[in-house]
Amino acid sequence: MISNYFKHLSIRHAIQILFGAVVLYIGISFVVFIEQLANDSVTYVSRPAGVEAFLPISALVGLKAWIATGRFDPIHPAGLVIFLAAIILSLLLKRSFCSWMCPIGTLSEGLAKIGKKFFGRNLNIPNWMDYGLRSVKYILLAIFVTAILFLMSGADAVEFMNTPYNMLSDFKMLRFFQNLGIVGIIVISLLLLLSILFENFWCRYLCPYGALLGLFSILSPFKITRNKQSCIHCGKCTVSCPNRILVEHAGKVWSPECTGCLNCVQQCPVQETLTFQAVTGQKSLVPRNLALSILGLWFLIIGFAIVTGHWESKISMEVYRGLLPLVDQIGH
Repeated sequence: MISNYFKHLSIRHAIQILFGAVVLYIGISFVVFIEQLANDSVTYVSRPAGVEAFLPISALVGLKAWIATGRFDPIHPAGLVIFLAAIILSLLLKRSFCSWMCPIGTLSEGLAKIGKKFFGRNLNIPNWMDYGLRSVKYILLAIFVTAILFLMSGADAVEFMNTPYNMLSDFKMLRFFQNLGIVGIIVISLLLLLSILFENFWCRYLCPYGALLGLFSILSPFKITRNKQSCIHCGKCTVSCPNRILVEHAGKVWSPECTGCLNCVQQCPVQETLTFQAVTGQKSLVPRNLALSILGLWFLIIGFAIVTGHWESKISMEVYRGLLPLVDQIGH
């Protein structure tokens, strides 16, 4: 059964599994690193910089400070690099970060599949309510962007970056999940349940990160493109779209909800009717070439950051050890 599963594994799902494994490795490494610090033992496992991918607010503050001062974030540089890399991917290749790499997106997709397996289908929220709920993630995005990029001064951003709270924000995130209270358990359980019942619930309605990438993705030169002459209007493309886009009625899909998952392309029964194509020409990307483009661009950006010294945090082990005992007091 397992071998049969991998035999039919799509290239997108393979990449999702790859990045899921990387995130799991980063998480385990970070827990071991913190345990070493807490026990004041020799640090055999170094702090994995990739943990900063889960600090988007810190990355946004780092971006504000970089714009204002010209100095790249020395506290959580990897977080800012990953943030910028996701934006660059969206500018060039739609919201591919969401559907190919994001572990939350992968989890959300998996939960929806569980719902389909147990209930035969996922539920649909009525269109009038769907439009309203979709605005929530844009409202959250507007709040964060306004508060940090427009209302926060460059000096305030630099000051925040160097606070103990920001320095230990990765550990505070870990402690939050390690010491979940009843409210946290209820909220997370509710989100999991809603993600099982409604496909892409978190990504579609609540994720401000996805909202930001969606807005940038409108500028992407690549769009799902439908050949109106060869289209047989079977509707399979629309049914297969996890974001409820009416692909069968579009010439080119400009929607910020499109994540470039290529489900619609792969479900189309007529060859070359649906393509992931550049709007300025005939060049199109099949799943394999899109996968290579995503991986190549991602690792090129990360590799450049590592080589130029913009990946590892400049927080010394001495500072980390000094701040760690205060983690429960910081931010309260």
